[in-house]
Amino acid sequence: MTPPEATDTAPFDVREFARTAQASHRAEVDQAAIASSGLGDDVVHLIRVLRDLERATLNRMRNLLVTATHKDARVTAFLTTWAFEKFWIADALDAVLEAVDADPAPLSGPLRRTGAERAERRGPILRAIAGNIAGTQLVAAHMTTGLVDEWISQVAYRRLGSAASVLSGLADRLVGLKDRHVTFLAEEAERRLAQSARAVKLARKAIGQAAWPIGAVEIPAADRSFFESFVFGDAEGRAAAARIGERLAALPGLGAASGATVTARLVP
Repeated sequence: MTPPEATDTAPFDVREFARTAQASHRAEVDQAAIASSGLGDDVVHLIRVLRDLERATLNRMRNLLVTATHKDARVTAFLTTWAFEKFWIADALDAVLEAVDADPAPLSGPLRRTGAERAERRGPILRAIAGNIAGTQLVAAHMTTGLVDEWISQVAYRRLGSAASVLSGLADRLVGLKDRHVTFLAEEAERRLAQSARAVKLARKAIGQAAWPIGAVEIPAADRSFFESFVFGDAEGRAAAARIGERLAALPGLGAASGATVTARLVP
């Protein structure tokens, strides 16, 4: 079964993606309207979590580029623009927080520590060693986990828009921005997984070790629990988590077990 993002059309145009990269969104953030709307505490909390997750992009890039992924020119060209766009997404969320005079500091507190996520805490040296052993097939795992992360973030931004109507336009804009990220990552993940049984094995392993969303390993435990509850804790959220699992399972070689692993970790 082919995921909905993958088509028989021309390959994703990385050059066009870079040419049309989206920078500041502050012009679309109506701070006066946001200030007068009285955002609820849970909405502000979600924005702070999303802001910190988007800010974690540089750590994610560091973890990717100490492996064979940095040798793939097409992927690194995409990642450069991807990181640029995520920086400005975080800036837009900062603009919302400024409008309601919310605490601008990064979230702090004890982290969640589980055995399954131990690999996510590796530093760049250990990641480089592991990546060297895995070789170029590890790129498929990076594309697959990145794809799942973008699916999760899209669900979170849709939930943000539905929870605060004053933010619905911004949320829709950010979801649409991430559509291009999803298109590239889905295309690369499907192609690479279909070519190699070892790529599938490495992707399954990465899925089993990942903290969702990517970057959550550095988010305080209480805030991770809040995110899971707010975004995926009700019937609508559980259905969204199940759809993510189904889409992941539809990728070549991954199957229902990989999808179920992600779904189970998203739903509190």
